[in-house]
Amino acid sequence: MMRGAIHYSIVILLIFLCGSGMSVSRTESLLHEWCGIFLFLCILLHLIGNRKWFTQMTRGRYNAVRCVITVTDLLMLVMIILIAISSVTISGYIFAPLGLGGAAWGRMIHFAATAWLLVLTGFHCGMHMKIEKRNVFLYLAGAGGVIAFIICRFYERLLLLNAFAYTPDLPSWTVYLLHALMFAAFTMIGSECRRFAAKERSDT
Repeated sequence: MMRGAIHYSIVILLIFLCGSGMSVSRTESLLHEWCGIFLFLCILLHLIGNRKWFTQMTRGRYNAVRCVITVTDLLMLVMIILIAISSVTISGYIFAPLGLGGAAWGRMIHFAATAWLLVLTGFHCGMHMKIEKRNVFLYLAGAGGVIAFIICRFYERLLLLNAFAYTPDLPSWTVYLLHALMFAAFTMIGSECRRFAAKERSDT
């Protein structure tokens, strides 16, 4: 139960943080920073709970699924480290007294790394899902996520085509919903990749 609570907390916080990345008021920015710290703690607990993964990386055979999962997980670790470092340097409140002054480069790294972490986390969840049956709700949400990806111009964040995140002129809850739909789309893609790899393995 504890592990499940951590998993859901990571997903919810990540969606919230990606959707609230353009907070402007002091209250919103403080909430964003505190939620970021809580997300990092949840991720740390998740890594501690799955510490055997690190020791087993060099053991056993690597098939296509394991290779993709391992590469995805390693990329997620890189993004988490980049986000943690950049968060401290661009903090306007909690870590501001440290005076690290890395706002220029830190903001760009934070901007792209958080977007990529949303993509990779969704894909990671999809790759670990049970693949016996397709989840109709997930695929409907995923279809909406493809539309949300275009509406939010999320590709601009991934490829750093814009210095600032494009936020649609919509109510806050709608922006969060669009990010949740995008997460569902990446989860759907991960699930389909896992399903495809399993089918290829069974056919050989």
